[in-house]
Amino acid sequence: MTRPPLPSLTRTWHSSSYASIDVSRPELSCAGKRVVITGAGSGIGRAIAHAFARAGASEIILIGRNEASLRETQSLLSSQTSTSVRPADVTDEKALAEIAAAVGTWDVMVLAAGYIAKPTPVRESSVQEWWQCFETNVKGTMVSTNVFLPTANPTHAAIIGITAAVVLPVQTTKGMSAYISSKLSLVKVMEYIAAENPNVFAAALHPGMVNTKILRESGADPNKLPLDSDDLPADFTVWLTSPEAAFLNGRNVWANWDVDELKAKANEIQSGQLLHAGVYGWPFSPI
Repeated sequence: MTRPPLPSLTRTWHSSSYASIDVSRPELSCAGKRVVITGAGSGIGRAIAHAFARAGASEIILIGRNEASLRETQSLLSSQTSTSVRPADVTDEKALAEIAAAVGTWDVMVLAAGYIAKPTPVRESSVQEWWQCFETNVKGTMVSTNVFLPTANPTHAAIIGITAAVVLPVQTTKGMSAYISSKLSLVKVMEYIAAENPNVFAAALHPGMVNTKILRESGADPNKLPLDSDDLPADFTVWLTSPEAAFLNGRNVWANWDVDELKAKANEIQSGQLLHAGVYGWPFSPI
């Protein structure tokens, strides 16, 4: 743990997994749960699949465009966990509907599929590539939740959408309008899912600064950054779907934040608009 390098809701900042989110904790057991993961072929999606397998999930459904990559993820998971590979693009409603029908009732869905356009100012961007961020990151989120919600566990299910550091000032992320704007939209979609479905916990998770293909394609140099281990967002995701995190329903959280300090702020978080997406300063204080 370190001092926060960025504004943080907690005094403690984590760059790798730690005891409170250790998936071997009995309180985080996923025994008997069926987990659906999009973008499971690489990066954070793959790490999350591994975390749920270690947490004892009974079945993990791996969804992604590249079957070979999904098979590689599958080969890395515990043989004690049943897995299935379902190649599909998250924007393909027909393909995802067929997968949802085949899967049946599920308990957890993680939306880790993502796309980043080449960092370029708006006026110089390719419209097609710029819009692809919205196709994958927003339409893909909507299609996935739309077709899978009817078969969610009627008692309790959880949906986690992987987002980004959408709160950073635009002056620090110039050229990334497509990616950041689409990921901010994802945050708002998660808020609506939580509000409209009493049996579903939904949250948007910023996974931290992990050395993934998307990070490298953002133009960032991993050698010059304080990177986070991929086990941090992976284990945090498992914790986020547990009863301990129920107070974060509909919120946008960072994997770097300390969960014990978050739990201590539960009443504060639930009492207003904290961790919701909106216009800074609203509702405005009386003049």
